[in-house]
Amino acid sequence: CGRPTRLMHYDLHTLQNRFYLHGNAVASLHTAIPLLKEKIAATNIDCVAFPDDGAAKRFAALFRDTDVETIVCGKTRGAGDARKVVIQDGNAAGRHIVIVDDLVQTGGTLHSTGRVLREAGAASVSAFVTHAVFPGDSWRRFNVGGDRAVFEKFWTTNSIPTVADHLPVGDGIFEVLDLMHLIVRDLDHYH
Repeated sequence: CGRPTRLMHYDLHTLQNRFYLHGNAVASLHTAIPLLKEKIAATNIDCVAFPDDGAAKRFAALFRDTDVETIVCGKTRGAGDARKVVIQDGNAAGRHIVIVDDLVQTGGTLHSTGRVLREAGAASVSAFVTHAVFPGDSWRRFNVGGDRAVFEKFWTTNSIPTVADHLPVGDGIFEVLDLMHLIVRDLDHYH
């Protein structure tokens, strides 16, 4: 038909990746944040936290139409190669917080961010990532009884079905949000 192939990306981790496509493919960038906003509206979450400046740059503008406060965290270098997550901007005291990021691998930074927010007085801490990679079933560490169990709720999408299909949604903290209606909506609004 003469048109280039369209590749839809949801919360692309590194924006430079969109330039790796050849001239016969066009990347269109989308976000799964509307799915999280639906969850926020149905909960007492009043604050969105970002584990680093990159996440804040990618996502903060998407929450400007809400009444949630924001917190930006970041890593600082300690003795040797030790890194420590600190709150760079915002106040966690008494807040019901959801940490927002594009993806999680083993979750070290996400866990450290959750722990720091709790130590700073957060009333509750949850997490949202669009892409849950969780190699080697590392999600187990976040579930009830795991050594990284700091979250009340852990939302992710089904963008990686081989992981999402194994998350214990009935007896754990995880809830998988279906991307399908966003994909259909975004296809319908493509010109």
